[in-house]
Amino acid sequence: MRIFAALATASLLAATPCMAQVIIAAPDNGAARHEEHQADRQEHAAQRDEFKAHVDAAEGNYRGAAREQDKAMDHQSNAQIDQHRAAVDSQ
Repeated sequence: MRIFAALATASLLAATPCMAQVIIAAPDNGAARHEEHQADRQEHAAQRDEFKAHVDAAEGNYRGAAREQDKAMDHQSNAQIDQHRAAVDSQ
């Protein structure tokens, strides 16, 4: 009978650390990730528009360059708005 009690105690002590583990998972915040992705896309669009503006200006198309620069600024402001929304959603 003592052997059974000893084995039961040993197995209980061996299993206790496994049972004591607690897994804490952060909630899946898909909205924040979506906003961050949108912000990245807006920033890339702004970079493309700025590049097009430089090309247009180098070719002498100043009206087109100004239009591309305006589009780049719009994309950049949209990216900042999306980043702010992502920060709010992640909290």
